[in-house]
Amino acid sequence: MTTTPAGMQEGPADFRFDFDRFERMFELGILNDLGPRVELLEGRIVQMSPIGGEHGDTSVDLAVALTNIINDIPALHEALRVSAGVTLRIGEHSAPEPDVLIARRRDGRKYYEASDAVLVIEVSVSTRDNDLAIKRPLYARAGIPELWIVEPEARLIRVFREPRPDGSWGHEAVVTEGVVTPLFSDKVRVELAELF
Repeated sequence: MTTTPAGMQEGPADFRFDFDRFERMFELGILNDLGPRVELLEGRIVQMSPIGGEHGDTSVDLAVALTNIINDIPALHEALRVSAGVTLRIGEHSAPEPDVLIARRRDGRKYYEASDAVLVIEVSVSTRDNDLAIKRPLYARAGIPELWIVEPEARLIRVFREPRPDGSWGHEAVVTEGVVTPLFSDKVRVELAELF
């Protein structure tokens, strides 16, 4: 029997999809009717909202800014990659697509794994409730070292660090002005005034 992640409605089915079945369904076109944005979360196939202009613009701005900064630091450029909208495989039953992912290079593997990630960023406009209720604990249980939930409408970044196996985070902060610096390098600085 499966448990329903916090924030997801209880459903009648006890079956959970694993990643291999999920990927195969994509290959066969079975999920085509659900649109381009579908994620596997805790064994459930979840149709995501379309990306609006503010969400998309903020995601691209963050990805470009972080890529530029990392590319200017040779040691980081050799070790890390900034990606947007790629699949992050978490165990056998989850495959979210973070808006921005900073991860160690894949070394030829098809997908990034949770152990590759150094920072996951979710941009929250219409997805805020799901990002907080479903993805925040999912990323903590996966051991992702740091999560940013960026809320452009509120002009803030929620920073989560020290993930715990129970889905909680040991450190949480809300940044509304100034600079946010990720754990992986104090040379990487995101100015909120330039982002919003």
